[in-house]
Amino acid sequence: MTARRLPPLAKYSLSFGFVACIAWLLVSRLQSTDWHAIVASLDAFSTPLLLAGGALTALSYAVYCCFDLLGRRYTGHRLTNPQVLKVSFVSHAFGLNFGVAGVGFRFRLYSLLGVGPAIVARVYAVSVGSNWLGFSVLAGAMLVARLVTLPAGWHLGEVMLQGVGFALLAGAAGYLALCGMSTQRHWTVFGQQIDLPSLRFAFAQCVLSALNWLLIAGVLYVLLQQKVELTIVLGVLLVNALALAVADVPGGLGVTEAVFLAMLAPRMPVAELLAALVAYRAIYFLGPLALALLMYLRAETNRAGRTGAAHRSGPAHRCSFK
Repeated sequence: MTARRLPPLAKYSLSFGFVACIAWLLVSRLQSTDWHAIVASLDAFSTPLLLAGGALTALSYAVYCCFDLLGRRYTGHRLTNPQVLKVSFVSHAFGLNFGVAGVGFRFRLYSLLGVGPAIVARVYAVSVGSNWLGFSVLAGAMLVARLVTLPAGWHLGEVMLQGVGFALLAGAAGYLALCGMSTQRHWTVFGQQIDLPSLRFAFAQCVLSALNWLLIAGVLYVLLQQKVELTIVLGVLLVNALALAVADVPGGLGVTEAVFLAMLAPRMPVAELLAALVAYRAIYFLGPLALALLMYLRAETNRAGRTGAAHRSGPAHRCSFK
């Protein structure tokens, strides 16, 4: 029993210690912050700049939602493109803001459309795998090329970072090679069958994911008013993703701000940086969440209405999610 408890305990201890360090870093930075300057920086955002950030956000969500279309191709379920894209959008918006809890919305919405939990789990696995595949390629390439520079206080050498980069690239290359050359296409793991996709499918995962990460970096680059190079913004974003993988904080609240402050504060005024992060949260997180909430409530309302009608007139119908 003790052996079984050690891994979760170690994981929670690591997460707690990491979050504690992030909290200390964030508080120490914010103590000397001029909040009036942050408000003034927010007021200085022009309408075209905010619209550009919103347009890139829409493109990013559109690309991410295509992961579920890949999931449909992988599993063979029969939902239409609009249904799949709507479920993916709502699930992604809730997942970004609430972390793992957002997975429940994916299962709920797919179940309303008649898709079983085993199929939903495979669709979710394709989505998550696609997201990290593109991340591995981009982050690995940038770390190997030494395009990511961490603050001196983080005590991570360039050789170690390059090693991480090579490991990420090796993992991505191994997956692509397996999809392209493996003669065995099916495995059974814990009673579940895993089907190896084609090389073309894996390339689609990689390209869509890399494009999505670039679009997210583009949102931040625009909101930072192009005062930091796009490659640097992308590098900070990828480091932030690794930090969030260690500390599973809903919405990355506090973690994202601490990472960006630590890595970009020497390059631009802190007030402008924080203003950009506030705008980023409003445009990329809260705006889509509000729309997703309305779409989810409508789906549940339609379901309730159809169920009530079925009790009066016959068998129940699936929610159309229109």
